[in-house]
Amino acid sequence: MPDQQKLATLNEQFAIEGQLQFNVTGDLIMADITNQHATASIALQGAQVLSWAAKRAAKGGAERGASEQQPLIWLSDEATFIAGKTIRGGIPVCWPWFGAHPDREGYPDNRPAHGFVRAAVWNVIETNTTAAGQTNIVFRLPQTQVPPALWSHNTELELHVSVGATLELNLITRNHGSEAVTISQALHSYFAVSNINDVTVKGLEGCPFIDALDDWQRKVEITPIGIDAEIDRIYQNTKPVCSLEDKGWQRRLNIETNNSRSTVVWNPWVDKSARLGDMGEGGYLNMLCIETGNIADDRVSIAAGAEHCLSVCYRTAQYD
Repeated sequence: MPDQQKLATLNEQFAIEGQLQFNVTGDLIMADITNQHATASIALQGAQVLSWAAKRAAKGGAERGASEQQPLIWLSDEATFIAGKTIRGGIPVCWPWFGAHPDREGYPDNRPAHGFVRAAVWNVIETNTTAAGQTNIVFRLPQTQVPPALWSHNTELELHVSVGATLELNLITRNHGSEAVTISQALHSYFAVSNINDVTVKGLEGCPFIDALDDWQRKVEITPIGIDAEIDRIYQNTKPVCSLEDKGWQRRLNIETNNSRSTVVWNPWVDKSARLGDMGEGGYLNMLCIETGNIADDRVSIAAGAEHCLSVCYRTAQYD
């Protein structure tokens, strides 16, 4: 169980009456948010958004219809809330590398895929509300959670989350060292869908991509993307907006990015879901990852004394 004194201190310092409360699920402390626009839950482990559901339309303020109130974020039925174990679903933070560690020569077991921050416990350093009714929370990765053997650079990492009619995330890396630092990273968002056979990803047409399922070959996307098998692609030179259209739920989600020119589209399908073990029975049918990042050709070099902010805003829009 989490330290009850820590839970009490968090609520004393950072809770917002009627909007934000810290609670416990399993072994983990959660920031639970409810405001006039939306509800959300964020685990302090990994600073991982686990849910977000808007109450009102993003435009016009009208009440959303029942079909529009489906959750935007997918969380596996088999997700576990155990200290030190990553959570399947939500929006994991991948940092300071995406996928396998870039130094694959003699790849050691202690270099986990997607970096080390997903299982780290982050600090809450600020909470506030805006005049427009958004609830904001800022997380910072403490230096005690950075393994020196895996990352020896003098950096600071923060995640700013804004919960309102949109969900906004800003992942900020500050380089306090004397030399440039190169990172790859992603906000590994799992989106809930009505059925994977009824969704289309638009806005990546014309983009080159790396096909992880075909010997990492480089190809070019020609058409909007439908999913009828396992997919694992890193799109490059992407535009600031792409969309996920869900025919079953009559919903379009716009994914609006800044300082990102790479997007991952991933669904494990049947066989890989079985190997992963925590996707839940048939879970692949109701999720699709569209991940905003700085990956492959889009890796970021941060000069000494500089910072980089990877940003994304998720916004529901009118379905045509």
